[in-house]
Amino acid sequence: MKIALLGAGLIGRKRGKDLRGHQLVGVYDPQGERARALAAELGTEAFESEGALLERSGAELVVVATTNASLHAAAARAVAAGRHVLVEKPGGLCVAEIEELARLARQRGVAVKVGFNHRFHPALLETRRLVEAGKLGPLMFLRARYGHGGRLGYESEWRARPELSGGGELLDQGVHLLDLIHGFFGPLPLRSAFVTTSFWRMPVDDNAVVTLAGSEAPPRWATFHVSSSEWKNTFSLELYGRDGKVLVQGLGGSYGKETLTYYRMLPQMGPPATEVLEFEGPDRSFGLDLENLVAHVTSGVRLEGDLSSARYAMEVVRDAYRLNGLAVPSSA
Repeated sequence: MKIALLGAGLIGRKRGKDLRGHQLVGVYDPQGERARALAAELGTEAFESEGALLERSGAELVVVATTNASLHAAAARAVAAGRHVLVEKPGGLCVAEIEELARLARQRGVAVKVGFNHRFHPALLETRRLVEAGKLGPLMFLRARYGHGGRLGYESEWRARPELSGGGELLDQGVHLLDLIHGFFGPLPLRSAFVTTSFWRMPVDDNAVVTLAGSEAPPRWATFHVSSSEWKNTFSLELYGRDGKVLVQGLGGSYGKETLTYYRMLPQMGPPATEVLEFEGPDRSFGLDLENLVAHVTSGVRLEGDLSSARYAMEVVRDAYRLNGLAVPSSA
């Protein structure tokens, strides 16, 4: 498939370097020098404008990897041009923008996927396999922690500017966890949220603790803490069923070795049987994320992390900010 890239920053570069053998036919970024540098690195053409890329590149699929405030508009223009789109998370700044993308995609008959690449980390793929095989039994609850420690000058980056980011840590790393929760449990309603700025001098949140729970008896529920004042980068997710538990730790790189520990309850209870899997090697999640969209377009494979999951994540972020008296993300 012929693929074009809008955005030549950190995530755009990661996307462009793992196209699973598909052809990169062009790059555009408002910072022309950055676009030219990435195009040279990846062996493709840098276009002088977004319109030129859509008109002349021959792209069938467009990857949108801009700042949050530009995601919706760029994705909408690509959809209007009849292109399939992979738009980076969170897909927009508010629920209305996600809904509009879904409406436009239906009108144009194209597919839109949101860049929830965490679903495609090997430990989380294995977790899904264990769940679908019934190894955990009926699911009960999920607990997670996800955080990084920022860096010098973090409070001056675009993520700290609400007009560009739409929000803070809950909208950044939090939506990855909300997507995973949506994938395992469906749209669990928000029950409580504590959202605050604890360390960084910026007008967006750097910590959030969220609890979600269904209304069935007994309810299925999830709780998580996301932080950009986590001094040792951390990813930890525990998923509990009636017959066992999975613990995923690490995402590779600065988050540490990615591991999965499967705990299987025994008939006599007591200490469970334990199996540990370790995953090493380069991060392939971005490429697998893209391949899921391609497989959906070409073979009808189910999208993993679609606009319905993005809409759910955005609804929870909106409601959590409202509960804490914070500004709610709105259209750019």
